Amino acid sequence: MNVSKKAGFSLIEVILASAIFALLITAIVGGIIYGRESTAVSGSRARAIAFAEEGIEATRNLRDQNFGNLTDGTHGLTVSLGQWFFSGVSDVRDVFTRQIEIGTLNENTKNITSTVTWQQTPSRVGRIVLSSRLTNWRVPKPRGGMLVYGDGGTTQDFIRYKTIDPTGTWSGASLAADVDSATTNKSLRAIRVYSSATRNEKVMLSRHLAGTNGQTIYAQVYDGLSWGNVVLLSSWTSNTFTDVENFSGTYLENGDFMVVYSDNTAIPKFRIWNGSSWLSQASLPGVGGTPVFIVTKNRPGTNEVAAAFFDSGSDTNTLYFNGGAYLTPNWTSLTEHATTAPFNNRKLIDFTWSQSNPLKGMLIYGSGAGDQTINARVWTANGAGGGSWSSTVNSPIIGASLSSLAISGRAVADEFIACKKDSAGTPDINCFRNNIGNVWSNPGSQTITTVSDAGLQRSFDIAYEPALGGLGLIVYSDNTSVPKLKKYNPVSNSWDAAPTSLSTLGGSLETVKLIPHPDTDDITILLTDTNQDSYSLVWDGLLDSIYSTPAGKAFTSHGVSGPTDTNFWIDFAWDKF
Repeated sequence: MNVSKKAGFSLIEVILASAIFALLITAIVGGIIYGRESTAVSGSRARAIAFAEEGIEATRNLRDQNFGNLTDGTHGLTVSLGQWFFSGVSDVRDVFTRQIEIGTLNENTKNITSTVTWQQTPSRVGRIVLSSRLTNWRVPKPRGGMLVYGDGGTTQDFIRYKTIDPTGTWSGASLAADVDSATTNKSLRAIRVYSSATRNEKVMLSRHLAGTNGQTIYAQVYDGLSWGNVVLLSSWTSNTFTDVENFSGTYLENGDFMVVYSDNTAIPKFRIWNGSSWLSQASLPGVGGTPVFIVTKNRPGTNEVAAAFFDSGSDTNTLYFNGGAYLTPNWTSLTEHATTAPFNNRKLIDFTWSQSNPLKGMLIYGSGAGDQTINARVWTANGAGGGSWSSTVNSPIIGASLSSLAISGRAVADEFIACKKDSAGTPDINCFRNNIGNVWSNPGSQTITTVSDAGLQRSFDIAYEPALGGLGLIVYSDNTSVPKLKKYNPVSNSWDAAPTSLSTLGGSLETVKLIPHPDTDDITILLTDTNQDSYSLVWDGLLDSIYSTPAGKAFTSHGVSGPTDTNFWIDFAWDKF
């Protein structure tokens, strides 16, 4: 019998092989699990980095809107209608929580930290921290400006201008371009000047009266050296509504200038200056009556324009330009807000955009023959060339029926101050606070005066300090030759109980205009009196007082041959280029 001998596995060899196999399987499975976990962690980390980077960019966007938006502290972010806003102390997306920390390095620089955390594994929290430093790229630089005013009385069409340089020194007076070389009797009745941010350029709009009924509106352009490119916008014959402002203009984000004006019909017209020539006249949709007061304001950072019209029938209407081609169909959202008002020859409309939310604007107007309240509606732009109006909310009832209105928005807060002069024999001026939620409140010492000038003109004006919105100002007539100033404190929601007296004029104060500086808290103050003399002075927003030096920013007398008591025949524009 043959016996076959074959080698076999011992028990030890089997156990050892099994152990090696188990280790191999464990390593393979562990590698797969670890790989998957690493991939997941890596993906989550990439998403967290993107979320943190978005936080830095959103904060930069808020800086670009207004450096004052960057308040120290911990913030979350939210988006509304395409705009970033700070909200709460954090914001969440999926499993990620983000916080924006803001701290001050110096007055023009902020340290920004964007931190994102998430549950990376059941036992480990992931964390991404990105830092940046944002500066105030709008750091105020010394700026000059230009004053324009009528200096031909009631029989000549002289328009003079002066420039003030960044050191606060006024130039001598020079003549602007002659609006009509064939005649000299087109007396100036109203004037506005606008400054370009993209070119060394200004545009002047002027309304004139020849004799008792020859009315015209002109535009001309300053190219950094002289005035020219005069264009007749409209002309008509009428001896009524000679003390109105039936024109308005605004620069657009693309650098073009738009003027909207009346030609004594119910269909307003507009023209564009594109930096080299005037485009042909075009029509807006009809607004029901002949406009006697027009206000146009472009939405910040866009080519969109809100236009408000108060007409000879006491109607208040608005239109909205969607920022497209300069064609009639691109004026939309025609809205009639009121069909009556206490007067039809006084400025009973005003509009301004919020200084902290570029999607919001507020219209104020009168409604009703004996209306004692300021009516307000909020426009919310949709970011795509349109928008919608809120319902109307009326201010508290104080004083007699409306005679004139003004509104100003506060930087870094969704607030407005709105003031009215009433029609009493010795008019009151009363002021209120509102916000973009359209909620009115009564400030302390809100009755500014009970003895203002009784003329149909607006004998006051208001403005917030434009950069930080720390204070509001009102300068007004109390029917004397000494202009008065009061400050508004938005923190306490109160006005000064007692006024500050400004320099004495040659006659009783009649008209007031405040022009905020583009990037500081300074405010130019323009005044005219019963002698048809004009004056300027500048509010120092750093020291919260009127400049005493340099001389050009202190009280200064200008023209002495203005046309009337009741027109705004003087204006000023700060340089922006």
